[in-house]
Amino acid sequence: MMKDQSMPHEMNVDALTAHDLKTNDPKANDLVMIKPSLQLVELVQSVNHLLCEYYQDYQQNQVLQISSKADKSPVTEADMAAHHLIEQGLKKISPMIPVLSEESSDYQLRFDWQEFWLVDPLDGTREFINKTGEFTVNIALIRHGMVELAIIGIPTLKRIYLTQKNQPLYRIDETQDGLKWQEILPKPVDFSKWQLAISRRSEWKVYQQFKQSLHDREQAFDCKNAGSAYKFCLMLEGEIDVYPRFHPTSEWDTAAGQGLLEAIGGGVYDLQGRPFAYNQRHDLLNGHFMAVRHDDFLQTALLAAHEAVKD
Repeated sequence: MMKDQSMPHEMNVDALTAHDLKTNDPKANDLVMIKPSLQLVELVQSVNHLLCEYYQDYQQNQVLQISSKADKSPVTEADMAAHHLIEQGLKKISPMIPVLSEESSDYQLRFDWQEFWLVDPLDGTREFINKTGEFTVNIALIRHGMVELAIIGIPTLKRIYLTQKNQPLYRIDETQDGLKWQEILPKPVDFSKWQLAISRRSEWKVYQQFKQSLHDREQAFDCKNAGSAYKFCLMLEGEIDVYPRFHPTSEWDTAAGQGLLEAIGGGVYDLQGRPFAYNQRHDLLNGHFMAVRHDDFLQTALLAAHEAVKD
């Protein structure tokens, strides 16, 4: 099943005005961030469209080619099509910046990279296969180990989240009238009752111990299931406060989400409370982590996590 993987038409970036961007009275310095990012938004929009085509065909019971990677995780023809489109687009946008993607094979070339794109072309392959709709496109620009720019697309919602370090966070919705840009501000926080993102593997003992530790600390919470990096997007909207992760992930799973959370006063931390850094190790596997939409959740969450993993 072949899909249209052509790049979207180029936009006249220099001619853009605040009206064109449809933001809520954006500041002049905001436009400095937006203008260089427009090609990236167009790229993610095109990947959203591509993945939606595959997904809609799959929902209508057309055959989807699925194989297994070396770690036995699934990969589909949609993953590979998205990978090729993103790689093509990023090389056009920034020819001198290398690309490290989940579906690429050049991991050993990365050790001297100080700046690179870190990409998961289809985060939530199992969600795609299981037809939940909770899959995303994740792209982060890494500079000296830190997230400089982050973008996540949600194909089924025709939505994109974008930020750059020390700049606002934007939600970009595709409408009949074009792309609607809206600055996303941190949502109000209720520390008395957490909204907790628990993996669909929540039957694992460590997650049960984490919840018990919160109970022991008299921390009330409700649980919400969601797929992969889709959880990060729910955190941006204030629907999830804390996302603990005690089973394996890789660097491309977290980088974009981390950058977006940092824009609203949260982040992704190891169990020592350190923000994740990227391309600092021989492997690309993350350890356990705690993602929070506000840093004031972190201390209690880490104490509960230490109790959960100590056995």
